[in-house]
Amino acid sequence: MKEKMLYIILAVSVGINVGFLSSFIYFNINRPEMPCPPHEFESKPEHFERFRMMMDSAGMSNEPYMIAVEDARAKLFDVLKSENPDTHMIDSILKQISSLQNEMEKNIVRNVIKLKNELPENDRKILTDFLERRAMHLKNMKTINKK
Repeated sequence: MKEKMLYIILAVSVGINVGFLSSFIYFNINRPEMPCPPHEFESKPEHFERFRMMMDSAGMSNEPYMIAVEDARAKLFDVLKSENPDTHMIDSILKQISSLQNEMEKNIVRNVIKLKNELPENDRKILTDFLERRAMHLKNMKTINKK
């Protein structure tokens, strides 16, 4: 009787894991992608390369901030694990994380402005359109994930 119950539990567990894995794979395969750099720059190699360099520059300048955010989150989880978490410490860590994320956003914006100033007028429109599409894409991704 106990052995039969164990087999049933094992079968249910395997079924749940297979279902979870299948869902994970399905949503990753069906997630719409956003080309980056914009496909409009593909026929303009110099702009395409500028865009790639801008993205690389933003990524490299944000790397220390990303590491610092992860470190701060680790500290936050350590504080939360304690028996009586210090709310002042939690607030301090959250402010630190917000400040770091703010700096990352500023870096990205500075790089976009720099790129925009380097592009001819008609290509600035391509960049602006791309940023609008990307914002809508991210908004739609959040909507899909909430369903």
